[in-house]
Amino acid sequence: MFEFLGLSDLTWLSGILCILCLIFGLYMVITKSPGIVRSFKDTADYKDKEKYSYHGGILILALGGASLLVTVLSFFSTLVSNILGVIALIVFAVFWKKMNDQYGPE
Repeated sequence: MFEFLGLSDLTWLSGILCILCLIFGLYMVITKSPGIVRSFKDTADYKDKEKYSYHGGILILALGGASLLVTVLSFFSTLVSNILGVIALIVFAVFWKKMNDQYGPE
């Protein structure tokens, strides 16, 4: 595995993912608009656009928190951090699907 400054390349990826999740999640929660995730020109008819944006933003922020935990764990065990990262993505995908079915476009 590639190492730079003693850290795995996956450490840097999870750190970048954490920053992007914080930006996207806060944007969705504050503006109550899913534009950054779906499309700014999205004209779909949502069941509840505000709840979609709020819950989607919270899910993205939770994924950011999990990727921050992955970043911290990678200093101790890259195997454990990679397994946690995969589990976090699977859990995120399941909850995103439920949220999208409940509030998303018809």
